[in-house]
Amino acid sequence: MKLFTKTICPKCMWVKTEIQQAGLEVEIINIDHNETEKQRLIDAGFLTVPVLEHEGKFIGDVNEIISHIELVHQ
Repeated sequence: MKLFTKTICPKCMWVKTEIQQAGLEVEIINIDHNETEKQRLIDAGFLTVPVLEHEGKFIGDVNEIISHIELVHQ
């Protein structure tokens, strides 16, 4: 799993906390410091973060991300 974030992003911090509490392994990608991954998100149709990528699928809605984390954690 990859979580795309920005340096200052309260929703990103919330999602990161949920992932840590679930004990899941995730690669954190800060798009403020990674122009290639930022462009990849834009190309996929996302203009905001957080975005979770899992098994080739992008999830951009925070509530869906949290639900997905809960499903994966089970």
